[in-house]
Amino acid sequence: MKMPEGSFEAAAAKLEEQGWHKEAALLRRFPRSAWDDELVKGMFVAATTVRDLRRAENLAQRLIAFEPDNPFAHLALCVVRLRQKRLAEANQAFDRAKYFASTLPVYSAQKVHWLCVKGSLEEGQGILLRTQRDFKDRWEVKRAQAHFWLALGHTERAARLLLRIVRHRPADTIAHALLMQAFWRLGERHRADEHLRLMAKHLPKLTFTDTEAFVAHAVAKETLATRFVLLRPFWWWERRFLLLPPRRYFVAVGAFWGAVAIALGLFKVAVPEIPFMLSVAVAASWCLYTRFTDAILIWWLRR
Repeated sequence: MKMPEGSFEAAAAKLEEQGWHKEAALLRRFPRSAWDDELVKGMFVAATTVRDLRRAENLAQRLIAFEPDNPFAHLALCVVRLRQKRLAEANQAFDRAKYFASTLPVYSAQKVHWLCVKGSLEEGQGILLRTQRDFKDRWEVKRAQAHFWLALGHTERAARLLLRIVRHRPADTIAHALLMQAFWRLGERHRADEHLRLMAKHLPKLTFTDTEAFVAHAVAKETLATRFVLLRPFWWWERRFLLLPPRRYFVAVGAFWGAVAIALGLFKVAVPEIPFMLSVAVAASWCLYTRFTDAILIWWLRR
């Protein structure tokens, strides 16, 4: 989205005069980085610290135009309206800020993605419909809607919605993963591989507590299995563990391989050496395959 930069430069110069050097630097970057969340937070500070209310209002309105679903944008306008003593409009802006700051649609969307990966579409549909009633224009809910459509086989419809999402969220791993699946089904292999690389590039680090990262990795693994035949046995295996919530998933995987180690120890006592060594080789090969093959592919795609 291209916006005239003159007014931004004048506002940035004014901020410099007032000592707001960081905010001025962010403001000068703003037309070129309109979808950077950290930048929007910085712009919120800029808009709410400008002493000229007319200029602050202009900044807040431009901020909303650039990223209409970011709560900081509406919160900036709320503060400006309060300073202008326009209380009704301030309350309206604050309600919009609260709407976009709500974590409920985020968690509901994560649940829908998770259920689509597991194939529990009926349960996913119920959660999606309930969330859409109150948060139909949240981008996270739209992304979950696209995943649900893709799971139902409405591929072109899902792709159109996902393309709109990545225009505004170019670093979203799940959207790129789903677009890879969609274009692969549609036979557009070049576009599919392009989004596969973007998925790998933006894939977040997996932790025990970050549910969004867990869901992103789950969708990414499904996408890799769609693209690479050698990963389909792994995906058949992995989906069983994805029936569990994130923390239980890691516990279950650890418990499984612990049980395998114990079983091999008992096996060593009960059988001759050659069958035992063959069992160890099979177990070790499967462990390496399930733990490292997808990681190596992600590393390769990022290059």
